Amino acid sequence: MIYTFRILFCLTIFNPVLFAQNKTDMEYHPPLGIPLVLASNFGELRPNHFHMGLDFKTNSRTGYKIYSIEEGYVSRVKISPYGYGKAIYIDHPNGITSVYGHCSVFKGEIDSIVRAAQLRETNYAVEIFPEKNSIKIKKGQVIALSGNTGGSTGPHLHFEIRDTKTEHALNPLVFGFDIADKKTPVIRGIKLYALTKNGYRYPKKEISKPITKGSTGYGITGNQINVPANYCTTSGGIGLAFDVIDKLDGANNKCGLYGSYLIVDGDTVFGQRTDRIPFESTRYVNSHKDFKAYQTLRKKYHKCFRTRENDLPIYINNSIGVIPAKPGDRLNVTYIAYDTKGNTSSITFVINVLQGAAGNEKNFLSKSPYLFPDSTYYYESDDRQLEFGHGTVYEPCPIEYSKLQSVIAKGATPVNRSYRIKIKTTEKQDGKHYVSIVTNKGREKSLSIRYEDGWAVAESSYFGSYTLKRDETKPKLVPLSLPKNLNSTSATKLKWHIKDNQSGIEDYDLYIDGQWMLVEYDYKTDCITYTRPKNFKGEKSLLIKIADSCGNTTTWEAKVNFI
Repeated sequence: MIYTFRILFCLTIFNPVLFAQNKTDMEYHPPLGIPLVLASNFGELRPNHFHMGLDFKTNSRTGYKIYSIEEGYVSRVKISPYGYGKAIYIDHPNGITSVYGHCSVFKGEIDSIVRAAQLRETNYAVEIFPEKNSIKIKKGQVIALSGNTGGSTGPHLHFEIRDTKTEHALNPLVFGFDIADKKTPVIRGIKLYALTKNGYRYPKKEISKPITKGSTGYGITGNQINVPANYCTTSGGIGLAFDVIDKLDGANNKCGLYGSYLIVDGDTVFGQRTDRIPFESTRYVNSHKDFKAYQTLRKKYHKCFRTRENDLPIYINNSIGVIPAKPGDRLNVTYIAYDTKGNTSSITFVINVLQGAAGNEKNFLSKSPYLFPDSTYYYESDDRQLEFGHGTVYEPCPIEYSKLQSVIAKGATPVNRSYRIKIKTTEKQDGKHYVSIVTNKGREKSLSIRYEDGWAVAESSYFGSYTLKRDETKPKLVPLSLPKNLNSTSATKLKWHIKDNQSGIEDYDLYIDGQWMLVEYDYKTDCITYTRPKNFKGEKSLLIKIADSCGNTTTWEAKVNFI
């Protein structure tokens, strides 16, 4: 077993591309004309998802030329105030799709079809699927300029490679792009947990240890972790997680882990390699990481075990990773982390299970106070119905039956698949209702509803306290870039601040002399912006209509002389 591991490990570490699921001999054009420096890499742990591509730095500026990495055709263009903002998808002959997100401007025919679609649909947010080969792209062709649109928190290019057939996100770092990286992964901490045989954690049974790096490498105090005997059970075991990040040359950003192995007494008991992530599975990041440590401290613990339901394809040999242990055991452990360039870091230590009585087997058999990943659950009262399907939670989740009228579990508990909330209402079913759910640290989420025979029905991906509310308040609208007297302006961009504190902004439209005009909505600044065309002059009648998700509308009108 040791010999087998050493062969596999050496090949993987020093030639990681050989084991990437998307090996290619093609030489791709870089997506930017400046040195490729990463702010984030593929597989980095994020809230409710893995980072599905690479974030290239653009020197805190917008406007750099974006190049197609290979010949192909435009298969999709999407414009949204959220997510990737302005994004282009190009299908290539070798079965991959490249994606370019947060663009500021599209170039050539792409820009023309987008503007035509926006005018046709009278909407800023559009999604277009051009016919195959109708917009052909050459290798190295300029397709857009870099930007900061959508959910971007600063100017950069979000770049992805996907399998065209499955649409799974693939790790671009194994495709041969020239990105300097001589830095080794950084191991910062260890956690040890008591586990059931299915990889579920026993409550309040975990040990944390800091890791330090000295002249001889990484280590922990005393070179061992002492584990209470009651962490051991007949069918369960123990599991480990490591707080580990990676860094690349050119920037000090904390990037994500590519791969790792856990070796116990000479046997490889668990491994991960982040080559491919399906979008439908990305929310399992909340199971892969230590969710609480990430949420409260932003610590990035990668578990070296998984729950039975976790179907992420990043795990080598699909092992659960639960380490059998009994009182008195002494286990020799080595953990190795590596990146796509073959840079490695490792730590070796001992797990010392103390003598004593093993823990009582607790398999969460009492189902009434728990939601289970592999089960459904239904709650009903005179005016409430809650429906939880398979996979709603990642691990057994305690609930209080007596509180389900208004509270569902703890607001900090992550939800894997959305569940249904139904609240009886005798009020007029006029579209003015929404469900408010208060989650972790008092954050409020507004859920749109539909009416079903006197019930208001919502789907939620959050736990917490919930209630049915009415929204009869109009959204707020304030002009930002117009002179107070509105007599005249020479500004090339006009801005308005729009805000709704209840059900949220749903629609926004600008009309000039009765004609619909394109405005861009930036939810990060709560602003809509109109860019006036060249030679656009004279007195114009402006009308803005904004609406929230409950149909409340606000209008603003003015006559403006453009000079």
